[in-house]
Amino acid sequence: MFRYNIIIPVCFSFLASYILTYALMTIMRRLNIVAPDYHKPDRPLIPTMCGISILLGFTISSLFYVLLISHETSSLIRVLTMLLCGWICAFIGFFDDLKGIAALKKTLLTVLSIIPVIISALMFPHVIRLGRPKIPVIGRLRLTIIYWFLLPLAIAGPANVVNMLEALNGILPLTLFPASITLAISAFIVGKYEASIICILLGAALLGYLPYNKYPAKVFSGNVGSLGVGALIGAIAVIYGLEIPAMIVLSPHLLNAFQILVEVGGFKAKEEIKRPTRVVGDKIFDSLDHRAPITLIRVLAGREGSKENEIVNAITLIELVSCAISILFSFLMR
Repeated sequence: MFRYNIIIPVCFSFLASYILTYALMTIMRRLNIVAPDYHKPDRPLIPTMCGISILLGFTISSLFYVLLISHETSSLIRVLTMLLCGWICAFIGFFDDLKGIAALKKTLLTVLSIIPVIISALMFPHVIRLGRPKIPVIGRLRLTIIYWFLLPLAIAGPANVVNMLEALNGILPLTLFPASITLAISAFIVGKYEASIICILLGAALLGYLPYNKYPAKVFSGNVGSLGVGALIGAIAVIYGLEIPAMIVLSPHLLNAFQILVEVGGFKAKEEIKRPTRVVGDKIFDSLDHRAPITLIRVLAGREGSKENEIVNAITLIELVSCAISILFSFLMR
């Protein structure tokens, strides 16, 4: 169950993320690692790749928890496996930010992030069990073929759908903070208390990052941040058996990604896709280009246009509805 001393790693996760984001913002600007904010009329250059701070804050605080509070070997195995998954995708995002990786190649590389889960499941089957996802009402399933067919996408999927939606100021923390806290509540409901604590630590790291990334953004996460954090959510879902709640909280991201993939005909680089929106003054409008994909942002912007923070608030509201549904399903799973 929960202990009062978990307040220490939670606070540390928040503070580490907050302080490291400021430090990275300064470093990236000095190194001229910046990216234009395309949704501002003057396209200011913003320090990017600062999402590393979220992963660092979460990594240090989760290791602090398992080594100094939990003291359980099984917890250490699960947390190390989860962190390896997140950092594999983060490194892929790091190289994509610096050098650029073809869209399909990048997606295929993120599939490698499932390797730590498979190795840990084979070495420690009593700690990590695969192939028995639990769904509401029906209960735990015993899947033999289809689960293993979908498993490679279990972490690469969340990593990439989170990456594909992160196009506006504050989208990453404002959607994934409530998602993390919802997963913590869902885990608590079904009796997975360690998972609940881990999700709270991730939420704290995202909250520490929020002041710098919210509109108007002072920093960008970069692919290193969005791929890494998305992969962590996927890893938590697989390792702790929270696949259904995780799918529901990520439903806005999933729907956005599915629509894009269907309309552009597969994985393509941003440069190969017609921009779905255009910026006029302080508003974002539908580009009205029939060749551009119908993204969630494009739908919310509309022909009459909306301010960037208004679109972000609308997406956040959709995320909160998804979170409420996820909690309801968690009660049914119990």
